[in-house]
Amino acid sequence: MRRPETEDVDCARSKNLPLSGPILVEKAKEFDKRLGDTSFTGSTGWLDRFKSRHGIVMKRICGESAAVCQETTEGWKDTQLKKILEEFSPDDIFMDETGLFFKCLPNRTLALKGEKGTGGKIPQERITLIVAANMSGTEKLPLLTIGKFQKPRCLKNIKTLPTEYKASTKAWMTGAIFEDWVRRLDRKYLLKGRSIALVIDNCPAHPAIESLKMITFVFLPPNTTSILQPCNQGIIQALKMHYKTRFEESHRIH
Repeated sequence: MRRPETEDVDCARSKNLPLSGPILVEKAKEFDKRLGDTSFTGSTGWLDRFKSRHGIVMKRICGESAAVCQETTEGWKDTQLKKILEEFSPDDIFMDETGLFFKCLPNRTLALKGEKGTGGKIPQERITLIVAANMSGTEKLPLLTIGKFQKPRCLKNIKTLPTEYKASTKAWMTGAIFEDWVRRLDRKYLLKGRSIALVIDNCPAHPAIESLKMITFVFLPPNTTSILQPCNQGIIQALKMHYKTRFEESHRIH
């Protein structure tokens, strides 16, 4: 009976190390030598069959969830989240923000066999978006978009925008922009007589703001946003996918 050869694969992935076909082949050759057999060549056919047999597929490495402490997240859910749900209705729990590299082209392409899948330099122009929706999914706040320039050339002669727009030097969230946005939101819900909770990560761009009447901040533990932040559970991904679809359609060659 052959010993399963996926143990080292599982070990490497548990350490978040990237793996490739050539690495698997070299590891298989190493096992072969240990068994005293030098006839193994590690052909492409063998590699394809090995991956198919053990359910190994190629995936993009993304996200930071591997750096999250499960003990911290579970503790927060059992204590802080339970407390929030006791104080606020799911209709009144909001908040998240994300970066969007708005000029990024797709990272996959069709090519002739044998052609290298090379690409150009990845555009780094970005904007920041505040994506705020409530826990029950019944209310979405208008997007707040943060760009580099106060009056971008692309927006010349445009009188109204579908989103609110602010500017900062690096197109990042700043404490001043955040405070201005929160205070206006606080006044909005004061007129409605409605108290809400904003679930946010604890960073310098999210300062504690005094004298708020209707908004309560709920700060997440460090390095837990990818798991605990509600909008990170698919809402932001869906937003970016819709944007990329529209972007690709506008640049499609007819």
